[in-house]
Amino acid sequence: MNNPDLSKPTRQSVKGLALIFIQGVRQSIRIFWPLVLMLVFQKEIFANNLIWVFIGIAVFIMLIIHSILFYLNFYFHVSGGEFILKKGYLRKKTLTIPLERIQSVNTKQNLLQQILNVVTLEIDTAGTAAKELKIHALEKSFATELQNQLRSGKINKGSEDKEQAEFIEPEEELILKLDPVDLLKIGISQNHLRTGLIVLAFGFQIFQKVEDVFKGKADEYSGEFVNYMSNSSLALIIFLLIFFLIISILISLFRTVFKYFDFKLLKKENAYRVVAGLVNKRNVVMPLNKIQELNWETGPIKKQFGIYNLVFKQAVSGQNRKVQLVDAPGCLSKHLELLKTDLFGEDNLSTNSKFFSNNYYFRRLWILSGWFPFVFTAPFLYTEWLFWLLAFVWLAASAAYSFLILKKRYFQIHNTQIRISKGAISQKWKQMELFKIQSVEFKQTIFQKRRSLASLDLMNASGSMTIPYIDESIAKLIYDYLLFHTETSGKSWM
Repeated sequence: MNNPDLSKPTRQSVKGLALIFIQGVRQSIRIFWPLVLMLVFQKEIFANNLIWVFIGIAVFIMLIIHSILFYLNFYFHVSGGEFILKKGYLRKKTLTIPLERIQSVNTKQNLLQQILNVVTLEIDTAGTAAKELKIHALEKSFATELQNQLRSGKINKGSEDKEQAEFIEPEEELILKLDPVDLLKIGISQNHLRTGLIVLAFGFQIFQKVEDVFKGKADEYSGEFVNYMSNSSLALIIFLLIFFLIISILISLFRTVFKYFDFKLLKKENAYRVVAGLVNKRNVVMPLNKIQELNWETGPIKKQFGIYNLVFKQAVSGQNRKVQLVDAPGCLSKHLELLKTDLFGEDNLSTNSKFFSNNYYFRRLWILSGWFPFVFTAPFLYTEWLFWLLAFVWLAASAAYSFLILKKRYFQIHNTQIRISKGAISQKWKQMELFKIQSVEFKQTIFQKRRSLASLDLMNASGSMTIPYIDESIAKLIYDYLLFHTETSGKSWM
C-alpha cells in the first residue's frame, strides 16, 4: 500500500490477529508456567484428563476473543498536527504525539513477523518516559511510506497529495557492511566474562523459580552438587572453568550473529540507517542533526583486528536511555574518520593538547578499589597467611588497574567540539559539538578543594560526560566558556 491517508483512522494489517494471539499465549505461559508445571507433576489434583481438555478449550476461546477485540479497538491517525493512537477495549488508552516532537521512526521484524511479512513500527520522542508507541503489524510497503511521511512531516491527506508524494528517492550510500569474517572477529573480541556471568545469573533465576515449586528436590540436588564439588580434584575444577569459558565464547559468537547478521550502515541525505538482525531484524533511521554524541571503543583484541565499536547517542528521556543507543561494530579507522567528518566537520581535536586528570585521581581510585576492601577484611582474616598473599596481589592489581584508568582519562577541547577519553583495559572516547551541551556543573569536594582540583559534568539531551579531577583554574575557565557557548549559541540541538 502506497501513500496512506493518515487523516482517517487506520487499523493494523489483519495479520496482526495472529501476532496478538501468540503474544497472549506467551504472556499466559510466562505468568502461569510454574502452576502448570506443578499440576503436571501433581497428577492427583486433576486425575481426569477431560478437565485438561476443557481448560485448554476455554483458554483458547478467551485468547481468540481477546485478539479480535484488541485488533478492532486498535487504530491510529493524524489530526491537528498530532499522531494519535487508540487501543484497548476494557481499559481504553489514547497516545498522542505532536509531529514536531517525533525523534525517530524505526521498524523491527521478529521471526514470526518475517513469516507473515509484517513489521513493527516504533515512534520515539525525546520527551517520553518509555518507547510505548508501537504498531506491531503493518505491511512492509505501508510501514515504509508511513515512516517516510512521519520523518519528513509531510502527511498525505488523500489523493490530492498523491502527485506531491511521488518523487524520486535519492540513493543510499553504503558506509559499512559486515560479512561473516567480520562477525567472527566481533564475537571473539566481546567481553566473554560478562557473558558468562549473565548466563550464570539467568540460570540462578531459573533455579529459584523451580525451587519454589519443588523445594525438597531442589535442596537435595543442590546439596549433592556442593558435596561433589568440595570433594573434586583441582583438575576437574580447572576443566569446569575451561568449559565455562568455551561456553561463554560460543554464546558471545551466537549473540553477535543473531544481533548483527547482515549488518549495514547506510547514509541517505542527512540521515543514517542501520539494518541488522537474524531473528529480530531492526531498521533504525538516525537523522544527523538529532545525534547528540558519538562514542567509540577499542580494546586489546579489537586492536589486533583493527576494529572499533561505535555507538550513536540520540536525544532521550531519563528512563529510555538504553533503548536509544544505536551501535555499529566492526568499524575500521576509515569508517570512524568518515563518520566523525559527517557529524562534526573538520577534525580540529587530534592536534590539540590532551588535558589529563590529576595524579590524585589515581590515589582515590586505588584507595576505593584496593585499600578499602583490604582494610575491611583484614580484621577477620589477618591470621591466615593466604589472606596476606592474596591481599598483596589484590593491592598490586588494583594499583595497576587504577594507573591504567589515569593514563586513559583525558579530554581535548576546541572552540566547537570536545572529546573525552576514559577506560582501563579497553579505551572509550566520547565526542560532541559544544552547542549541544545543555548544562554544565562545576563539582568540588573538600578533598579536591584542598588540592585545588575540581570536576565537570557536561549534560546533553542523551546523557552526561564527566571530566574528573582536573586543575581548578582550568575547570573554571572551561566552565565559564561552555556556559557562555551554551547561552549564546543560536544553533538547534535537535
